[in-house]
Amino acid sequence: MNTRKSITQALLLIPVFLLLVLPSCKHNDLEIEKENENFRLATDFIKNNYDMTLFYAAIEKVGLADKLRENGPFTLLVPNDAAFRELGINRPSDFSKMNQDSLKALVQRHILTRRLLFSDMPHNGVDVRYKTMAGTEVYASMAGYAPGNEAFAANELYFNGSPVTRKDVTLANGTLHMLNKVMKYTPQMTIQTWLLARPKYSIFIAGLKRFGLWDQLAATGSFTVFAPDNEGLKAAGITEASIAEMDAQKYMGTRLFGSYILPRTHFFLSDFEVFRTNNGQEFLAKKIDNDTWYSFVFTTKNFFTKVITGGINLRTAPAYPNEVYGSAGAEVPALSDHLFDNGVLHEVKGVLLLPEQALKK
Repeated sequence: MNTRKSITQALLLIPVFLLLVLPSCKHNDLEIEKENENFRLATDFIKNNYDMTLFYAAIEKVGLADKLRENGPFTLLVPNDAAFRELGINRPSDFSKMNQDSLKALVQRHILTRRLLFSDMPHNGVDVRYKTMAGTEVYASMAGYAPGNEAFAANELYFNGSPVTRKDVTLANGTLHMLNKVMKYTPQMTIQTWLLARPKYSIFIAGLKRFGLWDQLAATGSFTVFAPDNEGLKAAGITEASIAEMDAQKYMGTRLFGSYILPRTHFFLSDFEVFRTNNGQEFLAKKIDNDTWYSFVFTTKNFFTKVITGGINLRTAPAYPNEVYGSAGAEVPALSDHLFDNGVLHEVKGVLLLPEQALKK
């Protein structure tokens, strides 16, 4: 009995002993982590990411590395290395060949001076504008879900037509979204000025001038233009010399060259994917001004890479029964979605209509 009592008393003393001993055992190496302690600042995160080496090189080149270590908050829209390689930029030294003011503006147009999370975007929003560090605006669109299919939301986000392939990466001073395409915007420039500076569009320009369609591209707009290059037009037998010999009165100029221009529109290729998701619109059939035929825009998206390609063809009516003529495609993502003050331009290959098909009957 006395033995059992002694054991009981000893057990009761254990908690008291622990209370006396534990406070004296200090563990200075064990501390509660502070908020964001494990998150890197924007510059350091990009520097240590194998798929962002070229954007980091651009940041360093234009002197923004220290800026992106400040408190922010920032939202970085970072093109991956593959996106730069599509533009012919394969190594950091390639940035030395570029005008440094233009390069700095390009980098700044990929940075927002605020934290923008995916959840902040209006559901099914289209062309929601946000201010960039360059003082310009970026157009954000979100493909949420089609009505009646809410349980299977697409939740795809685009900036200036560039798909987001990785979203809401937390930084110590903001957030980051990765893009698979470099956003291309030339401020204070019209589509007309841009085309004039590129000799590979001289035949397209000659055709627009011949049929009185050229001057509009210097106007306020907006326009969506699918610009065929000289190579594709020559392959169809269309040259500057052949255009000069045309009697403008004998041809339907709106069909022959006007079909490449969609007035009063402002469409990135990704917009058609957004329309398809948000409201089930599979294509865009746009009636040509002063004509009965239609320009028909279509797109496709790679399920794995999210790369969007597309193009335009010419039709006598938006739906069957109709006749479908030629097609011009924007098959290289880097050549689509050029943004200007008066619209968007997509570089395409192919011809919508041959001159003999545009003759007036």
